[in-house]
Amino acid sequence: MNNELRTLRNGIRTMYWDPGAAAGRIRYEHLSTVVRLTPVAMVANMANASLVLWSFQATLTTGLVVWWAIMMTLAMLALGSWAKFWHRQSTRVSCRGIKRSTLHAAILGLVWGFLPVAWFGEASHSQQLVIATLFTGMMGAGTFVLGALPLASLAYVVIFTGSAVWALGRAGEPQIMAIAVLVVLYAIMVLVGGISYWRKSTALLLSQNEAVRHEQMLAVMLQDFEQSATDALWEVDLDGRLRQPSARLAKLLHTQTEQLQGESLAHWLLQRTAPGDDGVAQALAKGVPFNNVAVVLEHAGQRYHLTFQGKPLFDELGQPAGWRGVLSDRTAVALAQEQLHRQANTDSLTQLANRFALHAAIAKQLQVQPPTGVLLLLDLDHFKTVNDSFGHSVGDALLTSVAERLQQHAPPNSLVARLGGDEFAILLPHNETEAGTTLAQSLAAQLVAALSRPHQISERRLRVGASVGIAELDGEVTDVDELLVRADIALYDAKSQGRGRAAEYTHALGERTRRRAKVEEGLRQAVRNDELSLHWQPKVELSTWKITGTEALLRWESPHLGKVSPGEFIPVAEQEGLMDLIGLWALRHACECGQNQLSGVLVSVNVSPVQLADPQFVPMVQSVLESTGLPAERLELEITESVFIEDTDVALRQLHALHALGVRVALDDFGTGYSSLSYLCRFPFSTLKIDRSFVEEAMVRPEALAVVHHIAQLARSLNMRTVCEGVETSEQLAMVIAAGIDEVQGYLMSPPRPLEFFSTFTQDWDTQLAPLEYLPNPTALTTAHRPQRP
Repeated sequence: MNNELRTLRNGIRTMYWDPGAAAGRIRYEHLSTVVRLTPVAMVANMANASLVLWSFQATLTTGLVVWWAIMMTLAMLALGSWAKFWHRQSTRVSCRGIKRSTLHAAILGLVWGFLPVAWFGEASHSQQLVIATLFTGMMGAGTFVLGALPLASLAYVVIFTGSAVWALGRAGEPQIMAIAVLVVLYAIMVLVGGISYWRKSTALLLSQNEAVRHEQMLAVMLQDFEQSATDALWEVDLDGRLRQPSARLAKLLHTQTEQLQGESLAHWLLQRTAPGDDGVAQALAKGVPFNNVAVVLEHAGQRYHLTFQGKPLFDELGQPAGWRGVLSDRTAVALAQEQLHRQANTDSLTQLANRFALHAAIAKQLQVQPPTGVLLLLDLDHFKTVNDSFGHSVGDALLTSVAERLQQHAPPNSLVARLGGDEFAILLPHNETEAGTTLAQSLAAQLVAALSRPHQISERRLRVGASVGIAELDGEVTDVDELLVRADIALYDAKSQGRGRAAEYTHALGERTRRRAKVEEGLRQAVRNDELSLHWQPKVELSTWKITGTEALLRWESPHLGKVSPGEFIPVAEQEGLMDLIGLWALRHACECGQNQLSGVLVSVNVSPVQLADPQFVPMVQSVLESTGLPAERLELEITESVFIEDTDVALRQLHALHALGVRVALDDFGTGYSSLSYLCRFPFSTLKIDRSFVEEAMVRPEALAVVHHIAQLARSLNMRTVCEGVETSEQLAMVIAAGIDEVQGYLMSPPRPLEFFSTFTQDWDTQLAPLEYLPNPTALTTAHRPQRP
């Protein structure tokens, strides 16, 4: 019974979900059976629906007329589909087509099923008789018509049965309930009959298709044999001696016809093939037909690949009389296969093993118990610069030079491979040192040194470096990809440490990489799942002890990772192209808060270099300001000097465009870069933010304190305001005030807080509680020249 159900399920799955050509042709045959009966079935549907309408003429309702109109429409649509089907060119039907036909059948069943549910209970006995008679007939006839579509037949019967049982059950009479039971039994019989018809017709179609396929295959085989120019017939007597050898046979065996006459075929082959290549002799000794017995014939320093097929001969009395068969020359095929194998496993440029060969070698090492070996993954540093500067031909020559150096330094039993581009690998099959990967580490150091030496390419001396990742093939590595991933993780770590070095995979390194992957995966859904938030840290003006601004700081609390620090997820967002989306969310949310809950204070938002490099960033900022209603002068964008590293001119154009909008721009972490003063001369920043490191060092180093004083003086001369970050103690506050800084920001005033806590904090802020002993005296405030907020 289970086998029957499994076979039925597999057949239905093939018919409705197999996109193959064979299944498409079977669907076409089944659907043709249904479509062929469609006109008759639709005429019957229209006639029966009209009969129902006629029987209710005395109590005709609008709903019944609508039902009749729907039935007429469905019938006409089905007739239209019938006409289109016979004009189609293809003899296949897609899975979508068969499912659409099933859906049509279900809809038709639902329309009929609505009839007893809606009107059977209130109908007269004669009307109920009409409904019951037509309904039962339609269920049986419809199942017969839809028998070639099992799910359509099932849906049709289930809908009819369900509506009939519902209508009969509402009567509540025992006799009626007995009729409902009979309807269910009738439906089961009809359904089983339909399924049985479908299975038999499917089996017949499959057998017909199989017969056609075998016939076509036989025709192709016969045609190939007749047209083949590489075959020859051979025949031997009971002693194995050749009879009447043909010129074609002699040519394939690379000898003369007269030399084969009376010669033992098996003995002749044994003399001209490699030791142990006695497949033909063994096949003849068994006395049963054989096929594709391969022989490698050696002649004049060449190797020829032949295959023998043969069957025994019998005389009139049924006694053995020898052998007869076909000899085929497969040399061209064998050489082509060897060539394809070499090409498939060799890099065409460097002639090293390629990625497929490396995978196969690693898989072979995994079969050794316990598995041993070390994989070195190498990536050239700055190769793209060479390729872009001198062209691909020079780049290819450089790769060839690199491959030669790798082969010179690689141990004899190792495999050197090029994986593609400027990526290479060396597989050490056995770990031959007691210190684990000591050999690999030593080899990696040699390779880094060797590849860093100049490469002479024509008249040019080119320099490239190399980074190496090392991964050991130990008991924890279970497949090829895992070893490659480990080596790639180590290579990434080597590059992140400054390139031109080697790094070994460790469990801590792998865990860090997996953590980064989880952060990246979670970050892609963070905005959509409303996991990001903004915390707000106030900026306090020292002259008035008022909160004049606040900085929006991005926070992320993941349901799976918990709280993730910005220092961890911001670099991931920048590297994976997610910063534009996250930055837009942060900017829009900050502007909305600035226009509503934070009205009256300056809102500062950090901008990533990735965002500023986007040509659409300035129009996007303008669009956000317009949509939120926040005045441009109340938005301050904080940037760092890193925005100038890639393309200073582009960054300056973007900043000037923002300045033209009226948006303020602050230079964050001022003093930590290498050319801050040049940027100050080329762009009118509104604010200089002094990095917290200066605040901390100024308390212990006089030169750091002098830097803070000079920055304050420089800002005054350029009409810029200064903000000190990271003020956490009253001593630091006193130092900052004495230096002439305009504003402070830090935990002494308030840590970053969620919006609701920040709002409460600002409401409770009392300017009268300012540390007066640290603030300048009122006279000094009125006489000192301090830039006004624009």
